[in-house]
Amino acid sequence: MKIAARFNGPPGSGNGGYVAGLLAQEVDAGDAVSVRLRVPPPLETPLHVHFDGAAAELREGDVVVARAEPADLEFELPKLPSLDEARAAAAAVPPRTEHPFPTCFGCGPDRPPGEAVGALLGQVDDVLWAGVWRPGPLLPHEGGRVAPEVVWAALDCPSAQPVAPDGGPAHVLGTLTARLEHPVALDADHLLLAWALGREGRKAWSASAIVNSDGQVCGVAKAVWISIG
Repeated sequence: MKIAARFNGPPGSGNGGYVAGLLAQEVDAGDAVSVRLRVPPPLETPLHVHFDGAAAELREGDVVVARAEPADLEFELPKLPSLDEARAAAAAVPPRTEHPFPTCFGCGPDRPPGEAVGALLGQVDDVLWAGVWRPGPLLPHEGGRVAPEVVWAALDCPSAQPVAPDGGPAHVLGTLTARLEHPVALDADHLLLAWALGREGRKAWSASAIVNSDGQVCGVAKAVWISIG
């Protein structure tokens, strides 16, 4: 396995959600998969998967980059905004001139349109953040469906916005626990939702979800973020 440079997060390392989504596919899980990142995932570097019982580890030589294992994920969605409400919330966000990782595959504002996830959420109320994601054919896909690892990336970065609503301090993903429930279709609008769950020191918790225009839940996740600012 090799993480292509296109799928970066912070400079020089892989997008956490994307890498987690790749590794999660190696785990036989009836419900959710939890992936913990141990070190920044290297780009354009040969990696291998090591199996440890029901868990799978992504390794560079003897170094464990990430570990994935089956998990239970309890989840309750908030009241859903409309697509128009979500679109308006995202449009109200000021230009992201101070983004800590401007070329990030998940949320970087400097990526060409359609070539990356490009997640952008705005605050709908005191708790919920929302935006609209319309994945296009430049993203990895098969049979009109977005690749699972890209869906994981779309669950990853949005959940950082409620954790650092003013764009800082910078946070990096520690653990992402996700469950994919319905395919994400190309060229279709989807709600991206995120909300904070708590904070203790440098560690913060948040949740995210992707819902299609028919109200079907495509994926849900909970994340642990680590402040590096």
